Amino acid sequence: MTYREFAMICEENIERTHDENEREAMYAIMYAAASRGKGKQGKLPKLDDLYKRPSAEDIAGKTVEEIREQQEHTKEWLAQFDLSKLNGKEDDDK
Repeated sequence: MTYREFAMICEENIERTHDENEREAMYAIMYAAASRGKGKQGKLPKLDDLYKRPSAEDIAGKTVEEIREQQEHTKEWLAQFDLSKLNGKEDDDK
């Protein structure tokens, strides 16, 4: 597989993920309409209220340093959770 083919597959995967998120937001709107009529205050949320697809300008405007800082922040935030307790498994190493 060439680099170009890999890049195209990656871009398509990102688009597919955004399409799935938009579809799930539409399902949420439909379920809200079915369960409570027109929603609170008589209006339903719009798709952009539930999920806003990032534009090319949003993605291109980030620098490598900003992306790296965001990833480090996410790693630090996730490190505070002990997921082994959720599975009911205990660490034998401790």
